[in-house]
Amino acid sequence: MKPERIHLTLGLIWLIIGMLLGEHMGRTGDHAQMPTHAHMMLLGGVLPILWAILYRVFQLGSGLLAWAQLALHHIAVLVMIPSLYLMYGQLADEATVGPLLGIGAVLAVVSVALMLVLSLRAKD
Repeated sequence: MKPERIHLTLGLIWLIIGMLLGEHMGRTGDHAQMPTHAHMMLLGGVLPILWAILYRVFQLGSGLLAWAQLALHHIAVLVMIPSLYLMYGQLADEATVGPLLGIGAVLAVVSVALMLVLSLRAKD
């Protein structure tokens, strides 16, 4: 499978999970997980779908940088989303998950930086 297809598939899965969390918050009236929901929808869902489109439109390929960008982005999501859920669900305190959130944020930034490198290297 190409990086663009993996980004698309995982992005759609995160959108479904995020929508289910949003529906749950609406049904229960408990909106404590709003930050988790927002990160799930944007970082987990929208951004990978955007990456998939950019990979396809600009033919970014499937070399080592592409696979590194893919891996770093989705590891960032897998670190940040559960950490946010635990923190905003008051299942873990900020001192416990804060370092994980920091790691996830750095991974996400590096992933975006790799996307910039990929886009700059793309042929017109």
